[in-house]
Amino acid sequence: MARDGFDEWLSTPLPGLDLIENPSAMYAGWAADGTDPDWDLTGIAAHYPQAVAGIRADREKTPRQLLAPRGVDGGDLLRHRDGALEVYLYDYHGEPTSTQTQLLMLAGAGRFAHSGTEEPVMYWGGDIDPGLPMPGHKPLAVLLVTGTRARFVDTYPLDELCAELAPVEADFLTLTGYGVPDRPVGDSAVLFDPAVCRG
Repeated sequence: MARDGFDEWLSTPLPGLDLIENPSAMYAGWAADGTDPDWDLTGIAAHYPQAVAGIRADREKTPRQLLAPRGVDGGDLLRHRDGALEVYLYDYHGEPTSTQTQLLMLAGAGRFAHSGTEEPVMYWGGDIDPGLPMPGHKPLAVLLVTGTRARFVDTYPLDELCAELAPVEADFLTLTGYGVPDRPVGDSAVLFDPAVCRG
């Protein structure tokens, strides 16, 4: 992804769900296999109808609007470096609808990347500390993103993917000081590209 593509992505509203070829297959083959991802929010509407409007409104925002508050908090990593978009978003006790909005946001990033590329986005974790899946452990979903489409896959070479993501996670842990009491948070401009928080 070129720098101008990154800047354009930040300012462009999220795509519609139809950009993802198979949203219902989000969890297929992974740790939560068989779970209904409920992209249409039917389950949420039945129990928390007031929440649905807010979720849908978030899915019409730009990445900058969604990410700027996280940049202020200093607990995540998002940057454009060496021609690539690097993202490490950590949500303790995160809930699935927010993650789905983030996956849709990242699916849309492919529209501004170099043509002919296919890049993975991994969703893992749950109510745990940050940490890439251990060998033999499964994530919750893997999304492959291209310049025109995105699709969930039920298999992927995880050892290779985790090795690729490990330096990003190491920077996240070092810069946030996560797990180190009283350690100051790193420079927010290193954690989050300054363009994210510009109006």
